[in-house]
Amino acid sequence: MKPLRIHLLGLPNAPVHEDWSLDGFAQATHRFARMMKSLGHTVYLYAAEGSNAPCDEMIQIISERERASLLTGCEYQHAAMDERYPIFQRSNAAAAAEIAYRKQPGDFLLSVGGLSQGPVFDYHKDLLGVEYSIGYTGNFAKHRVFESYAWMHYCYGLQNIVDGRFFDTVIPMFFDPEHFEFAPKSDDYVLYVGRIIERKGISVVCQAATAAGVKLLIVGHGGDKNLITGGHEYLGAVDWKTRNDLMAHARAVITPTIYIEPFNCVAVEAQMCGTPVISTDWGGFTETIEQGRTGFRCAYLGEFMRAIENCGSLDRKYIAQRAVQNYSMHVLKHEYERYFRKLQLLWGAGWNTLD
Repeated sequence: MKPLRIHLLGLPNAPVHEDWSLDGFAQATHRFARMMKSLGHTVYLYAAEGSNAPCDEMIQIISERERASLLTGCEYQHAAMDERYPIFQRSNAAAAAEIAYRKQPGDFLLSVGGLSQGPVFDYHKDLLGVEYSIGYTGNFAKHRVFESYAWMHYCYGLQNIVDGRFFDTVIPMFFDPEHFEFAPKSDDYVLYVGRIIERKGISVVCQAATAAGVKLLIVGHGGDKNLITGGHEYLGAVDWKTRNDLMAHARAVITPTIYIEPFNCVAVEAQMCGTPVISTDWGGFTETIEQGRTGFRCAYLGEFMRAIENCGSLDRKYIAQRAVQNYSMHVLKHEYERYFRKLQLLWGAGWNTLD
């Protein structure tokens, strides 16, 4: 079949670079470009200077100097995903102009930026616009790929959508299994990986580890370090290789997020290593953690304590195999291709889903 032509938008706040590990959107865009190129599709990447994802052409939509200047004062060099911010106004205008120069009928326009990149979609309504991995509330496109069914239904409720949307789908977040080491045996510590904020459940982790009498290591950035109680060890923000090594050798990774998680990448990344995950019992966790087999979903302190005590009985080999089977980019790239082909077929047959 004829290769797809894809106009892929990167977010302007970070280069689409494999080493930019603190920005999940940049990492996802990099992996997505790799997936599409491995299938032989044409990818035009519109991104910040310094991006290195595989593509047929990388079109710079913001320079490093502009990016640094427009992000001055933003915590960890991140800007809110809002089209009103100068960094998005500048990059959206540049992307829209560059796409106009390259586009052809039947091309795809793809983004994970939500409403922050909506103006680019508004300018190119003749393209097949898809939000290809939705883990945010500000979704808007005619065609949407959600990271979990839990999040799709949550967003439908927020937007008062009471009838099903035939051209939406669910494809979970995708990972490269080669980045994750399998450790058949664990060391005697549990691990927290994430932002140091209350809503991520950092206080729950500290209480549970203290009550269970187990060593807790904490990896993350931002927020209030005073939330770390019990004398547990804080390692700060580490590179992705160090983080993955810590995940592989942990007794368990604990992700007790208070809010409804769209997906939670850490929970799946840990399972890629064969490490059990202990979480709260809502949102994306209900789909990614198989209760009692790949981890435990908990509702109160006693359950978290028992989960820490019992996670050593779980089969780490099964945990890793299930994660690779369900969340490998080498598997899910075919799900994306099938979805895009379906949209292309319907559009070519005159079933206009863009109106």
